[in-house]
Amino acid sequence: MNKLFLSILVLFLWKAEAQTSALPLADSLYAIGNYQNAIELYQNSSSTSAVTYQKIAQAYQATGNIGLAINNYEKAIQLDQKLIIAKSNLGKLYYQSRNYQIADSVFKKLVEDYPKNPDFYYRLGLAKEQLDDTTAIQDFQKVLELNENHQKTLYEVAKHHYRKKNYQKVEELGEKALLSYPENTRMISLLAQNAVALKNLVSAKNRFEQLIEFNQKSVFIHFNLGSCYFNLKKYEKAYEQFVKVIQLEKNHIQAFLFAGKSLNELERYQEATEFLKVAVLLADQPVDEFYTTYAISLQKQEQFKKAIENFKTALEENSQNYRAQYELAVCADNYYKDLVTRINYYQLFVRKFQNEPKAKYYLYLAKNRLSDLKEQQHLAKN
Repeated sequence: MNKLFLSILVLFLWKAEAQTSALPLADSLYAIGNYQNAIELYQNSSSTSAVTYQKIAQAYQATGNIGLAINNYEKAIQLDQKLIIAKSNLGKLYYQSRNYQIADSVFKKLVEDYPKNPDFYYRLGLAKEQLDDTTAIQDFQKVLELNENHQKTLYEVAKHHYRKKNYQKVEELGEKALLSYPENTRMISLLAQNAVALKNLVSAKNRFEQLIEFNQKSVFIHFNLGSCYFNLKKYEKAYEQFVKVIQLEKNHIQAFLFAGKSLNELERYQEATEFLKVAVLLADQPVDEFYTTYAISLQKQEQFKKAIENFKTALEENSQNYRAQYELAVCADNYYKDLVTRINYYQLFVRKFQNEPKAKYYLYLAKNRLSDLKEQQHLAKN
C-alpha cells in the first residue's frame, strides 16, 4: 500500500511539474514567433487563469486571427477586470474589425479609469470619428494636453483643421510634429496638400520632394510634384514626374496630357505628339469609364463630394457600371454622417448587381460593410 501511495504521489508531482514547465516553454515559443505551438501549450496547460487566456489572445492576435483573439481577451477580462493590456488590445481589435460602437465603449471606460493615459483618449477619438461623433476632436485635444508631441494625434488634429480649411492651423501643427519627428511622411503629405490649397507652389514642391527623398512613391505624389514643377515653369522636371506617373499607372490621361504639354514647352514637339496621341486615345474610351476613373482618383485624395458627383455622372452615362455604383457607395459612406443614407447606397448597389458575376468581389465587400452599418444602427437605437 505504501508503495502504491508513493507511486501515485510521484506521478501527481510529475504531472504538476510538467504543467508548470509548459508555461515557460510556451512563453519562449511565443517570444520567438512560434505562435501556434505556444497556443497549443497554453491551451493544454491545467491553468485557466486570466493571464493564460490573455497570452492565448496575444498569440492569436500575432497570427492575425482577430476573432479568436477577441474571444480569448473577453475570457481573460471576465476572470480579471484589472487586465488593462487585455482591455486595451480588445478595444483595438474591436476597432480593427469595424465594431466601432463597442470599441468606443471600451475606451470610454478606460478613459474613466485611467484619465492620464493619452493613448486611451487617442483610441477613443478614432472610434468616435468612425461613428461621426464630433466630440472626437475633444479627445484628440486631450491627448495633446497629456503629450504635446503625440505624432498620430497631431496628424488627426491637423487633418481635422484641413477639412475645416483652417490652413494656418494645419501649418502650425505640422511644423510642431516635424520638429520632433522629421520623417513623419503622413504629416509631410498633409502639409503638401495644405500648401496646394494655399496655392503656395514652392512650399508644396518642397514637401512632395521630401516625400520622394523618404522613398515614398505613388501616383498622387509624382503627379502633384509634376504639376508644381509645370506651374513653376520647370518643364524638364515636370516631364520626368509625369513619366513616373505613367510607369505607375499606364492609362493616366492627365499624366500623358501634361507630359505632352511639358515637352511642347521644351519645344520637343515630336516627342510631345506621341504622348498627346495616347491622351486622346484614352479620352475616347467609353465616357462612363472616363468619369469613373476620374472619380476614383478624387476618392483616393478624400475629395468625396466631387467624387460622388463624378460617379453619378458615370452612372447617368451607363447605369450598369457596377464599379462606379460600388465606389459611389464607398464615397457616400465616407462623406455622409447619416447612417440610413450610407446604408441605402450599399443596398442599392446590392439590389442592382446581386446577379452580376463580374461584381462578385464588390458584392462581398458591400455586404460586409452593410452588416457593420446595420449593427451600428441597431446599437444606436438601444
